[in-house]
Amino acid sequence: MIPEIKALYTDQILHDAARRYGVEPEEVRSLGGFESFVYEYTKQGEDYVLKITHTLRRSVNYIRGEIEWVNYLADQGIKGSRVVPSEQGNLVEEIAADQGSFLAIVYVKARGIAITADVWDEPLFEQWGAMLGRMHRHTKDYEVSSPLIQRQTWDQEEQLRADKYLPADDPVIGILEERLKTLRSLPITRDTYGLVHADLHQKNFFIEHGEIYPFDFDDCEYTYFVNDIGITLYYAMRYAPTKNDDMTDYARTFFRCFVEDYLRENSITIEEIAYIQDFIKLRHTLLYIVFIQVGHLSRENEEQLQRLLQHQHEVISEEPLVPLDFVAEFRQLQGLS
Repeated sequence: MIPEIKALYTDQILHDAARRYGVEPEEVRSLGGFESFVYEYTKQGEDYVLKITHTLRRSVNYIRGEIEWVNYLADQGIKGSRVVPSEQGNLVEEIAADQGSFLAIVYVKARGIAITADVWDEPLFEQWGAMLGRMHRHTKDYEVSSPLIQRQTWDQEEQLRADKYLPADDPVIGILEERLKTLRSLPITRDTYGLVHADLHQKNFFIEHGEIYPFDFDDCEYTYFVNDIGITLYYAMRYAPTKNDDMTDYARTFFRCFVEDYLRENSITIEEIAYIQDFIKLRHTLLYIVFIQVGHLSRENEEQLQRLLQHQHEVISEEPLVPLDFVAEFRQLQGLS
């Protein structure tokens, strides 16, 4: 949580938000949250999720851009978490604070169970790939209703302004600029680029009877579809709920299952696959900056300092984070080897 936002938050903000959606404050249960305050509650037999963020992070119009797209995907059959209006019919409720405003949004809670080691298997990887492919296929036909609510592009991400958050002598600043320059050179077409989830890791969807129910679209943005795939691979490799002694074998199994079913829903080319490692490294870099911004990595604590230095080394190294030749694996999947 950004410290400035945490300092502004009070119980009264939560009470006000809950009552605007017709629920008593004592009926909501905290779900924690990394960048927003997140709660759940039950009303008339339906489960809902209440998310409260601040205008230091998101504007009202920016959130409206997320809401429009989430509800568009729901209309296309993506079984996620549709946004519902408040008692006054507002899809975003604005609550004044000592500085700026807190913004409250309520979603229908996604069905299913959380992803654990018990369900971490090849059928899950396949369903995951199919869901991302389906979302990419549908987003090709999405047109935002107004430029006022259009979401940002991937390279406008606040935390990619490394010189704002990192010491001037941090080598990550220069390395990041070079990598961004390379990635910005990729061609943008309807088949390669669009509005995507940009954070569909294993804690942002549930599963029920083999179907995936995505949620938490807070980071949705315009980017390359291969970036969205790279983000998914990053979390699946680095934060898997099971221990894998042979990371290359695990990466191969995951990638093959995931991409094979992705291709049943949407197309992607070898030329795009060639950039997966670059986008995986980009996500690692972004988290390095985020962790410093929110104080998870500090130079004043010896243990955190060592973690920071290790993370920094991984960012600036030219070695890939995932020990797999994705292009070679993709060629074999396509029968091109």
